[in-house]
Amino acid sequence: MVQRTPSQHARSTRGGNLGTEPSSAVWDVVARVDAGELATAAALLHNLHPADQADALAALDGKERRRLLDRIDSHTLAELLPFLTPEELEHVAPDVALPQLTAALGETPAQLGADVLHALPQTDAELVLDRLPKAGLVEPLLQHEDDSAGGIMAPELMVLGPHLAAEQALTVLRAASPAPTVRDTVYIVDTEGVLLGSVGLHSLVFAPPMTAMRDLMEPIGPTVTTDMDQEDALKILQRFGLHALPVLDSEGRLVGVATSDDLLDIAQQEATEDMYRLVGLVDDEALTAPVATALRRRLPWLLLNLATAFAAAAVVAAFEDTLARVAALAIFLPIIAGQGGNAGMQVTTLAVRAMALGEFDRHFTRLVLPRETIIGIVSGIAFGLLVGVVGWVWQDNPWLGVAVGAAMLGTMIVAGLFGLLIPIILRGLGADPALAASIFVTTATDMLGFLFFLGLAALLIQRIA
Repeated sequence: MVQRTPSQHARSTRGGNLGTEPSSAVWDVVARVDAGELATAAALLHNLHPADQADALAALDGKERRRLLDRIDSHTLAELLPFLTPEELEHVAPDVALPQLTAALGETPAQLGADVLHALPQTDAELVLDRLPKAGLVEPLLQHEDDSAGGIMAPELMVLGPHLAAEQALTVLRAASPAPTVRDTVYIVDTEGVLLGSVGLHSLVFAPPMTAMRDLMEPIGPTVTTDMDQEDALKILQRFGLHALPVLDSEGRLVGVATSDDLLDIAQQEATEDMYRLVGLVDDEALTAPVATALRRRLPWLLLNLATAFAAAAVVAAFEDTLARVAALAIFLPIIAGQGGNAGMQVTTLAVRAMALGEFDRHFTRLVLPRETIIGIVSGIAFGLLVGVVGWVWQDNPWLGVAVGAAMLGTMIVAGLFGLLIPIILRGLGADPALAASIFVTTATDMLGFLFFLGLAALLIQRIA
């Protein structure tokens, strides 16, 4: 499950997310704290950009962080909180004194407030929520699943009734508080809060003063419901080229908006998650994770991979006599396995991506399966000829070249087919293709590649030997 991300996250522009290192000023703050010079560290921190302030807090351990947080005012804290990643938020938020945290959340968007409360122990979260001025906006967000549209929406909107005149509407909007998340669109709702349409702020500003909102509003465009998966919401946003999606409850009432900032941030996290899963890692694991945690997460998949490796080894063992007669055959086993595994994983990666984007259906499969078969045949012929000639020349044995070339052809065809079919089968069984496909694809290409090669070698053993 992908973690929820704070609304309008400025952290998407943070240096750490762009592949750059924190500034030297950040390490100056850390060094001052290490030296016990808290007053100097706090003064340096206040002169930094909020993104660097977030980096400095994240770089400290819990005890040092709490000492520095005691010298930070709530306004500074409110400005840096959006720049903390979800993982950092889980470490930093519990270290903040509850009165200080409550005051800071009074200045932040409701969605960020919900994220912070999720990072706190339940009793602390309840204490903060009881004292939070905007608890009425934050509390409903806590009721939704983290990976749903309701879990990522922002409730701060510009909402007006259909009978209000343009001049009156502008007066209402000038006094609106808190500041809306989407600032170029006014949503029109009836007395029950049901969404009727929307008005662009540009149209409202230049409309005749007495024009009613119902005469200015445009029809309802794409919307999402609170229980819709965030990935599905992202697909809708991308398909229609929008920057925000109204979020409705089960009764059609407008309860929030999901913005492109949040959804694109989710797309990045989903891509990272799929990349990690292709090699059997958990999406939130880092190189700095504790050894015990890393072992607990990695060992089960490595054990499964070891079991499948023994299956491939069993195929080789069945041809032990053939290998004993022609030791040169062993030279080509890793070539067959490596080429087949790489070709299969190329197809698997494309298949998993298509599934993640919602492009994969029966029509797509009927289109792609013949295509991958043709690619496997053509590439198999090309690489089969190449490796066959190399085997012939290298070992001065044309029949060895025939065996390894034909085996390469068969392996490349199998790699394309299995690279596509295994993710489909896993999805049909309810398993995550991104998490398990790589192991089964490489096992299939290894076993069949070895079987093709050693089987042909056994048939031609009199000529090869």
